[in-house]
Amino acid sequence: MTKTLVSMQDLQWRALSDIRQQPGCSDVRGIAINRVPDLHAANNWSLCVLSAGTADANTAARAAVSVQQALRRNYNLMAD
Repeated sequence: MTKTLVSMQDLQWRALSDIRQQPGCSDVRGIAINRVPDLHAANNWSLCVLSAGTADANTAARAAVSVQQALRRNYNLMAD
């Protein structure tokens, strides 16, 4: 399956929006998208929660893992 190439900013917006839709995560404030430089990796990015806001940090982290798995099926980062 061909993945859609997106900018880092677009991927951040999509991921944060999806995380905020998860139960208990509506107040997550910030995430980071990290470029994976390994050419042999299945995906060229990963994400993590930087600021959970008033959401439980563990709940936010689990939501991030779930959202990352879902978005990785469809998206890769554009080259810089």
